[in-house]
Amino acid sequence: MKTILIINGEKYWQDYFAGFDVVQKKVQTSEFIVKNAELYAIDENGVCKPDVIFWRLGAINPEAKYRNILELIEYSGIPCVNSALTLLIGYERLSMLNRLKKLGLPVIDFNVATNTAQLKNLAMQFPFVVKVGNHHGGYGKSLVSTEEQWEELKDLLFIHQDYVTTEKFIDYQYDIRYLAINDKVWAMKRKGKYWKANSLTQQYQLIEPEKEWIEKVKLLQENIKADIVAIDVLETENGGKIIVEYNDIPGLSGFPEDAKLELAGIVKSK
Repeated sequence: MKTILIINGEKYWQDYFAGFDVVQKKVQTSEFIVKNAELYAIDENGVCKPDVIFWRLGAINPEAKYRNILELIEYSGIPCVNSALTLLIGYERLSMLNRLKKLGLPVIDFNVATNTAQLKNLAMQFPFVVKVGNHHGGYGKSLVSTEEQWEELKDLLFIHQDYVTTEKFIDYQYDIRYLAINDKVWAMKRKGKYWKANSLTQQYQLIEPEKEWIEKVKLLQENIKADIVAIDVLETENGGKIIVEYNDIPGLSGFPEDAKLELAGIVKSK
């Protein structure tokens, strides 16, 4: 019986892999080794020698260890969804934004400095958004609307030894996620509770994907060789649209059951 190792992720995935030995481990509490070119994952529940890996790490701050694990997966040749190389491209926020820009996709403009000591050089016209490091899920982000807020935030952020970006605040009407799995594309219009897009979502509605944006997400998917990828787009009051980021481990909450079945089928086919 083939073994599917699910890294993090929702518990319901085990129901989609009948006929397989399914093992689920958290990357935070697991160690990986390669011995004689074979990969093993170890935690308090035992040792797993996977035939395929389903990587669902989710919106947590990535650590160097996780990148090392992806490199070991790639070295071992174990199939992974998405592939380890694809996940490594999107692992760091700056490389993710660089990829979008090089493809000519309408990504949000930003200023960046390698250390918070240079915050004084990153000010923009108010309001603007400050993002520190590589955090996900709405963490490490602040909206600055006044000079007083900026001065207070600079004092607070000075203790961080990480890169920092500033970008123009977009007063968006909706956040639209375009989700591509294999050759299928879905679109969902969402509205968060506060100013942060894709955080504390209160409203969501499946919509018909626009042809222009299907082409954009497929261009990205093909370029990074992703089995699954999503782009998050802000729609302004005047109808303008701009990409905030792409996500190669997107959540599927609110999307049709077909999306889960399609993704599970990819894992089984590996």
